[in-house]
Amino acid sequence: MTHSPNLSGQNRRAMMQWIGGASALGALTPLVPAGAQTPEAASSAVASTAPAPRFAYVGTYTSDAPGGTAGGPASKGIYVLAIRDGSWTPVQTIASANPSFLAVHPSRRFLYAINEIDSYQGLPTGTAEAYAIDGNDGRLTLLNRQPLSLSGVIPAHLAVSPDGRALAVALYGGGAYNVLPIEADGRLGKVSGIEKETGAGPDAERQESPHPHMVVFDTSGQHLLATDLGTDRINAFTLADGKLALIGRTSVAPGSGPRHLALHPSQRFLYAVNELDATVASFGYDAASGKVGEQRQRVSTVPESYVGQKNAAALVMHPSGQFLYATNRRLKSDHPMADSIAAFRIDASNGALTPLQHWSEGLRFPRALAMAPGGSHLYALSQKGDTILRLRIDPANGKLDQPVQVVQVPTPVCLVFA
Repeated sequence: MTHSPNLSGQNRRAMMQWIGGASALGALTPLVPAGAQTPEAASSAVASTAPAPRFAYVGTYTSDAPGGTAGGPASKGIYVLAIRDGSWTPVQTIASANPSFLAVHPSRRFLYAINEIDSYQGLPTGTAEAYAIDGNDGRLTLLNRQPLSLSGVIPAHLAVSPDGRALAVALYGGGAYNVLPIEADGRLGKVSGIEKETGAGPDAERQESPHPHMVVFDTSGQHLLATDLGTDRINAFTLADGKLALIGRTSVAPGSGPRHLALHPSQRFLYAVNELDATVASFGYDAASGKVGEQRQRVSTVPESYVGQKNAAALVMHPSGQFLYATNRRLKSDHPMADSIAAFRIDASNGALTPLQHWSEGLRFPRALAMAPGGSHLYALSQKGDTILRLRIDPANGKLDQPVQVVQVPTPVCLVFA
């Protein structure tokens, strides 16, 4: 059971050829003219007072990567990199089984990873890991590893509650959401809450059963919002005493397959990127009750000229709340925007989206996006390019430019900072 079919890579355009010559963990490789500004500080006009990150942590696929790989050296686990003056330097590699998505504790002292696997110690379950972060050099030390609920295979995403006391996990293969307590020393306790889903969608191949794909807390920490790709639903829960309680379900278009969410900083609007039909849907959100309103808008992440199989993936909100970014990954399509980032402007009054740009240069199956603290840059992780690309965000209009390859990491899936 996988998120998407395993497919071989497609022929790439000439502008992608710069990828091939870099080392497994290379130094900065500019894709811009000499002399152009590239560090995060270059866009200080858009940046807030957020401190510059000192360390970057990259989650990867070590085996059976959904969608395939670049065919190079296999990943070994979690990659730790130090960031100094815009340069990314390898610090440590942590051996771990498919540590796809990562989350940093609010204290910045701990890191959590899900192991996207379907068995552990002979049982049909995935696992979650807890690590201590060394504040001096960023290195990780394993604290413990906890199995998730039985039959809860292939965990797809995780989120730490704002108070740092709970970890929520979406189990793609198990059709469930789990909650694990976080102890004072950062260790994970045993699963304390389980919410099992039922149902199916119209796509017989991808929606034969529930497929929880992402979890995100609102700022109160009392409400958990979650996607279910298999049933075309966004679910809302309360979290109390380590248990989940359903608040309500909001439907998206049948067969669209909601994958990832982005909550507006105002807490008034919620957005979902739909994997199967490559759209972004917008909703109202009531922060007081935790309820998600009915769908207001649905816009495409690919141009009108697009032909071929659609496959949207990541969704990231700019910290200003003015811009939203989504990715598309190439499956069965020769369209130049099959691997791309779609940028949107957000209307502050009603949350409506207006398309701004489609960016494709330097991307190869961009599974994930990460926003630089302060919002000066956007990072795109190319699963089949083994690269992390940094793009400047124009502070005036939200458009992307000045691409820089910051580092190569095998089969990157997730990027977080500390």
